[in-house]
Amino acid sequence: MFWFLSKQKKKKERQLRQVDDIFRVAILMAMFILSLKYMPMYLWGSDILFDASLHITAAFFVLYVIWFFIDQTKEFRYPFYLFAILVLFVISIQRIAVDAHNDVGLLLGALISIISIGLVEREKLGNKIDF
Repeated sequence: MFWFLSKQKKKKERQLRQVDDIFRVAILMAMFILSLKYMPMYLWGSDILFDASLHITAAFFVLYVIWFFIDQTKEFRYPFYLFAILVLFVISIQRIAVDAHNDVGLLLGALISIISIGLVEREKLGNKIDF
């Protein structure tokens, strides 16, 4: 009986931690987008190509949220990685094809996303990535 309650409590704590992580990533991404997309657009005009891609950053955020459902099932992980790469590739090609961004803007969007997620997940990544 107590084992079951303990298991439910751990699950609830994990869910709250995940929701907190999602909000922290969203805040970091928003701050980076404000400084690397909207500030350059304000300074140099709205038709610049080197501003950070909001489309890439938003796609990374949605994929990050989906990951919380995928990571529980090991056999879904590699197909999800392929799906994520495909989604980001298609968005990148589309943004370049419509002349909305260049490679610098897409790279800035990807860097914003990776840095934001890395800062929030640094405890989990700390024992896997060592400099």
